[in-house]
Amino acid sequence: MLNFENTMTLANESLNVFMVVPLALCILSFLIPKGLQRAYAIAGAIFFFALSCYEVSQGLGGQTLPWLSQFGIQLGFRLDSVSKWFVVLTGLVTFIAVYLKGNWYRKSPRIFVASSFFMAFALNAAFLSTNLITFYIAYEAVFVPIIFMVGIWGTQTKAASVFKFFLMSFLGSIMMLVSMFYLIYLYQSQTGQYSAQIFDLVQVSKSIAPERLCLAFFGFFLAFAIKVPLVPFHGWVRDAYVNAPMPATIYMSGILSKLGVFGFIRFVLPIFWDQAIQYHGILVTVAAISVLYAALLAIQSKNPRELLSYSSISHLGFVMLGIFSLTSGGVGAAVLLSVAHTLASVVLFMLLHFMSERKEDLTLDRFHGLAPRFPMLFVAFFIAVLASVSLPGTVNFVGEFLVLSFSYPVSALCTVLSSIGVILGTVYMFKFYQYLGFGSPNPKTGAESVAKDIGVFEISILIFMLGLIIYLGFQPAVILRGFSS
Repeated sequence: MLNFENTMTLANESLNVFMVVPLALCILSFLIPKGLQRAYAIAGAIFFFALSCYEVSQGLGGQTLPWLSQFGIQLGFRLDSVSKWFVVLTGLVTFIAVYLKGNWYRKSPRIFVASSFFMAFALNAAFLSTNLITFYIAYEAVFVPIIFMVGIWGTQTKAASVFKFFLMSFLGSIMMLVSMFYLIYLYQSQTGQYSAQIFDLVQVSKSIAPERLCLAFFGFFLAFAIKVPLVPFHGWVRDAYVNAPMPATIYMSGILSKLGVFGFIRFVLPIFWDQAIQYHGILVTVAAISVLYAALLAIQSKNPRELLSYSSISHLGFVMLGIFSLTSGGVGAAVLLSVAHTLASVVLFMLLHFMSERKEDLTLDRFHGLAPRFPMLFVAFFIAVLASVSLPGTVNFVGEFLVLSFSYPVSALCTVLSSIGVILGTVYMFKFYQYLGFGSPNPKTGAESVAKDIGVFEISILIFMLGLIIYLGFQPAVILRGFSS
């Protein structure tokens, strides 16, 4: 059984900072004048990200605060080798999301800024939770700001997108909630006390016959498979990504999908280890199918956002392949690839937003010829595309290479199928770059004729993000430290 207890090295009584700060920023946003909302959001997000990096650098650890102890509910939090990267990514994604300009700052800016910081609060509460009840509350709270964002600032069929996203997520959440109560019941029947602490439930799962936990296992699997998402639980992704405002799309691709990844690592593998071994073949097959099927859908896509949404599913299939290898090294590779996917996908969506500001009708059924007009933008775009196709020297390459290395002894067939997904990824990403950047542009419109290339601050952000992709490509041990092979 995988064991990450050795990652706890230092008691950290300031873990609540990860939640208190974004919640305070959320509340304060209602006091800021509308015209200053963007400046406040950017300054607050930079402070939150910097503070997150500082707190993570101080060491790992955990804390438990009493709440409803008689019902097994405690405010238990832990910062370990898995969760620390996700809380840092939450701060980074929050900054990128609030930095982007759009109608969200013209229409109800206070709601947008408050939703963004509340999202960060709920995400960090989920990533740090060691109690299933508090995790579930935070997990569900994440839905609120996303539904607000898509419902208020979404486009086209936003109502249908919100409904589909909510319906599928709610189905998975209910199944997980029932499974959680069943685990708590099993613990109470054995000990006479209630507990939803992960450490207690892991112990009771070892003493229960494996067949009694199968349904509970699939309840958790369904919830997290929808969140990642894995094929065939991806039906909500295309509409949500395409119709959501860009900040919401960045949240969904960059960090909300990692809730599912984190859930599998933190809860499913420790509690349902025997069930994961029993259904091992099914799990790696589902991951490989996600890689390949989503890549085929991306090749056929004509909408840039749609292409990136399917690309995200394909790359997250690699992440799950690493987790389902059921080795510490595979889990470490999955965490590394999760960081890589967040960095690359956020940069790509951000650049796509910059292009949309300069040319509204971006499609992949004709050439747009934007590269000569916006050279700095497309230099950054080219580097991000190379990272997405896992060019050696990028963290994406290291992550995918390690995942395939750990999955091959488990299933050579699934590893080969997933490797084909790498080739298909090169096809659709270079198609993406070619159609937007090259060819003969249409006659210029007035908006295009005055559009400028990206500015100094945007270039600085991109240098930082792309620099991280390259730095971690040469120093993956920064993330892999704490995971044994």
